[in-house]
Amino acid sequence: MLDILNFFPNKIADLIKQNFSDNLEEIRIRANQPIILKLSARELVLSYRPNQEEILEILQRLCDNSIYSYQNQICGRIYYG
Repeated sequence: MLDILNFFPNKIADLIKQNFSDNLEEIRIRANQPIILKLSARELVLSYRPNQEEILEILQRLCDNSIYSYQNQICGRIYYG
């Protein structure tokens, strides 16, 4: 689990580490919205609100700084709900 924290900016990774639980199932992160940690029995809402630049940094890290090469995969999986 802690390997995934390498994809987050240090500030966000530290917040997740501080609130880390063995039953962490999902990390929900959106620009200007609180980070939500989905645990098996509940959700933990963190007060920190990442900005758009931090979201882009996460995306770039996930795509090895080549968002273009992952464009089709990303667009095919975006949920418009």
